[in-house]
Amino acid sequence: MKEIQKSEQAAKEITHPEDNFKGYTLEEIRYQRALVALHKEFCKTKINRVSSQLTHSNPFSSSSSSLPGKVGFFAGKLLTGLNYMDYAMLGFNLFGSAKKIYSFFKKKK
Repeated sequence: MKEIQKSEQAAKEITHPEDNFKGYTLEEIRYQRALVALHKEFCKTKINRVSSQLTHSNPFSSSSSSLPGKVGFFAGKLLTGLNYMDYAMLGFNLFGSAKKIYSFFKKKK
């Protein structure tokens, strides 16, 4: 019962705040970082699952179809297994890795 009253009070505070927004607390920032890390792990797991399914089906081993058909099958499996957020996380991770590699080989002035 107390939890319901607490949630109603929290809802009222959210909809009608008494003071202006003064920033996030450290706890809220830690929570958001943990949430992003968790989502990142889910994306990695999903990519690993899709890639393991592709390895088990092995579309390149069959000699019955032509090579473009096999490549299309492989691309189709990869594209249908992910959503937009997964692509965004994958691109963000690849961009960060490429940036680190580039800065390592870049000339220092």
